[in-house]
Amino acid sequence: MRALLRVGCLADLNGRNLVVRIVSDELDHPLLPEEHPQCAAHLFSIVETCHHRPDGLPALLFVLEQIEPGTKAMAEVRRIITEMSALDTWSPGERRRLFAVLAGVVVPDIARIYQTVAGANAPQLRAQTTYSEVFLALETLNAGPDGVPKPLIFVEHLAVRVRSDLAAELRRWGDEQAARMGVAVELRAVRKTIVSTSSGASAESGANAYLVFQLQYEGPSTELYRLCHWRQRDLSIGWYPKRGSDFVGKLDEIKHRVASLVEAAESDWAPYEVDIRVEFFLPRELLNLDVDQWQWEAESDFPEPMGCHFPVCVRSLERMVARKWHRQWYIRWKRLMNQVRDKNVLTPEAGFWSKPGDQPNLRQLTSYFEREPVVVAHVLAAPPAATPASFDEVAVGLRAGIPVMVWHREDCGIEEFVATAKDLLHAEAPGRLLDRVRLVRADAFANDARQPHVGSHLAVLWDDPERVVVPDRPGPPEEVD
Repeated sequence: MRALLRVGCLADLNGRNLVVRIVSDELDHPLLPEEHPQCAAHLFSIVETCHHRPDGLPALLFVLEQIEPGTKAMAEVRRIITEMSALDTWSPGERRRLFAVLAGVVVPDIARIYQTVAGANAPQLRAQTTYSEVFLALETLNAGPDGVPKPLIFVEHLAVRVRSDLAAELRRWGDEQAARMGVAVELRAVRKTIVSTSSGASAESGANAYLVFQLQYEGPSTELYRLCHWRQRDLSIGWYPKRGSDFVGKLDEIKHRVASLVEAAESDWAPYEVDIRVEFFLPRELLNLDVDQWQWEAESDFPEPMGCHFPVCVRSLERMVARKWHRQWYIRWKRLMNQVRDKNVLTPEAGFWSKPGDQPNLRQLTSYFEREPVVVAHVLAAPPAATPASFDEVAVGLRAGIPVMVWHREDCGIEEFVATAKDLLHAEAPGRLLDRVRLVRADAFANDARQPHVGSHLAVLWDDPERVVVPDRPGPPEEVD
């Protein structure tokens, strides 16, 4: 206090009130210290009010240095306020990177999260607080016995409340800070507790495990393909698929490589009660590949199609990398999940059926999807072409965010296919849609090969925006396979 008493602009009441008004403008929030005729008492009230805000003391220092720069009194004030303020645990660049991830993200209960993390005796924040205010306030508080800074715990609470791709970015940021500070193990323990408390999901029996492939042409040649793959057994702490080594080869070699990787997953995950799901990210020119009919064992005297043994679906490689299409994708996926969560089927208005044999009017199709946000599934008029036009009905659906597409790989007008697709999408039946698709494919395998069955040609695009794979995604935490 003695240092502030020597600052000239704070000597009289009008000067002190002027400083309070300027600091309020800097904070974009009114400061309401108790006004005292005695200088020392008034200064104490100003300092106490500023100290209750995470950015209050730095703002006070900034204003005073603008009014009285370079004085001996200000040098002492600067030293004292710096000691009172929290040490910078991370650089301004890291802080900006975090807030860039959170830009536009709405978590309505951040004030309550702050109280949970900070404790009952922490400084109060306004009800409509911001991420930066919470973060700065938590920086002024000591870590708990585990040594994890409270801002990192706050970020973990945010991660369980946002989309999985944002959660992965937030956890990546937290992992990097924790590793630098030597509390990586402790942060993972905190993360497990928060995830368990928020959802109760902890590698439960019957959970899904994923083996994800990405297949595309290698260069201009149509003979060579590049196969990438990821896998993850336990999704209880988020989507962190582990990437394996790429493989380049001809299609027969690719099929053998896929079977070897599927075999390996079956062997490695044998002790766990998980349902293995196999997915293929494909470009449009490869969407009609019969990947579900590829055998799942590398060597077998009696090969079984992969689609009989596992739920197998295809996904769109183009949409995964086209961020501009993701907003509608997320919106329709959420609507899809709300429907299948209740009854495992879609309402009739949630599906759109293109007329087989007709050339789709892309303008009308685009207009329909724009006017009907309830549509989440599209039954195609024809299978995707191996040499697609720059835009076709598949591309229109991908851009509109349609997460489910169904087609027959040879003829979408076959009556058996139409009836099967209606049953899969709209008829109440036990099991999830992809599980029912697997049963249809298994029925097809039981048929005589000379009698074609719709299940051998049934293709389903089931595209989850919350589980994408990207080359720069970090590796999973140690406990995630």
